[in-house]
Amino acid sequence: MVRGLWEPFKGADLTAVDWDDEAIREMTERFWSPEVELRWSRSAPEARVYRGRDGVIQAFREWYEAFSEYYIEPLDFIEQEDRVVIPQRHWGIGSTSGVSVEIEVTHVYEVRDNLIARVDEYDTLEEALEAAGLRE
Repeated sequence: MVRGLWEPFKGADLTAVDWDDEAIREMTERFWSPEVELRWSRSAPEARVYRGRDGVIQAFREWYEAFSEYYIEPLDFIEQEDRVVIPQRHWGIGSTSGVSVEIEVTHVYEVRDNLIARVDEYDTLEEALEAAGLRE
């Protein structure tokens, strides 16, 4: 199910996505719990908690508006019971500065009732695995 969420964005420039489009709304209803929580990395300057499907869309919209191009590549899907750990490579170009950026982060997805209930972002795979109670 989590892989299905990622599939439409494979190779896509995420700054070109219309986050208010009806297809995005339908996708959030199909994959995200109405009470979903999204937590950016606690070390990031924009660290905060977004709640609900509209909150998830707002989080993505806010993040991508700072870039003229932005891409994400999942490096692995580590599944364990109700959690999926996804190390990722992100790269983009700042819309104002024109500077290229590249980072690696890891998300831990928690699934309840076949919907994504929570996503936490970590700076390293090791932190994510520990937080998820997993060992690689």
